[in-house]
Amino acid sequence: MIHPPSLRPGDTVAVISPAGPVIPDLLMQGVQTLESWGLKVRLHEETFARHQPGGYLAGSDAARLKALREVFWDPDVAAVICSRGGYGAMRLLPDLLKVTHEHPGGAAAFGDFLRAHPKLLIGFSDITALHLYIAGIVGVATLHGPVVKSFGLHTDDPFASLEHLRAALFGTRAAAGQLRFEGLRRVRAGEARAPVFGGNLTLVASLVGSPYCPNLNDKILFLEDVGEQDYRLDRLFTTLRLAEKSARPAGIILGDFSGCGGVYIDDDRIDEFVGSLAEEFQCPVVADFPTGHRSRNVCVPVGCVATLDAADGTVIFEADAAAPPEPASIA
Repeated sequence: MIHPPSLRPGDTVAVISPAGPVIPDLLMQGVQTLESWGLKVRLHEETFARHQPGGYLAGSDAARLKALREVFWDPDVAAVICSRGGYGAMRLLPDLLKVTHEHPGGAAAFGDFLRAHPKLLIGFSDITALHLYIAGIVGVATLHGPVVKSFGLHTDDPFASLEHLRAALFGTRAAAGQLRFEGLRRVRAGEARAPVFGGNLTLVASLVGSPYCPNLNDKILFLEDVGEQDYRLDRLFTTLRLAEKSARPAGIILGDFSGCGGVYIDDDRIDEFVGSLAEEFQCPVVADFPTGHRSRNVCVPVGCVATLDAADGTVIFEADAAAPPEPASIA
């Protein structure tokens, strides 16, 4: 796994919309927060596009792919943060394989270029499609964490999701010991040590077994979702469980499943219900990890190795997505 360089004050981060459209006013608080961290924010010109018919995509597939290509190719951009999730990132994956970068030595495929010039990708929800491909297939670690539109949700977050993101971007989180998560609820006992992949359950289930999803056998799988009613959650977990050739995880980490009750299972029983579905994988399972679609969304380093101990209720990552900052040179 390749770890992109961590950021430094003065670096430029690009904001793009590879999935759903975003309203400009909803981005401003997030942009101001990033600037307060000493970063320069570049809003790609296609960030606020809206594609018709339907209006649920942030521009055409070709336009969103072009924006993705441009910010990753741009040597002045140190990291790429998604404006929001929504839907649409998975539509880009087939053509992303065909993207090449022309340079004096010839042409490089997207994956080869990114491995040679790695930079962080940050986002969650529908951006899971890009995490699975970039971290799982290309082999460059990513950060599953807040999108710019959601920064306002975390103002009073007791789990300090934005502080986690800031420390992860600047490469200081692991050094501060913030990659040890305790107090998780044991669902099924056991231990596992493996790379961590996953994100939004719906996206993982939609892509499992495709060329754009890594083989999840013997990996630790972290999952969250929102607004998927109880029986649909069963369908999604069952889809993964039936994908026996590519989804036999070594362990499972469950985040928040917000707004998923209401048909047969009440909201106050949904966590127990989700736990029972995860138990069917016959591997160690912990729940209540602080990530999801609500106020707590602590960023997860995708592709990085962690140890899950269900008996102790702990998940400990061995490294963060970004490489630690280089020591200051001595004059």
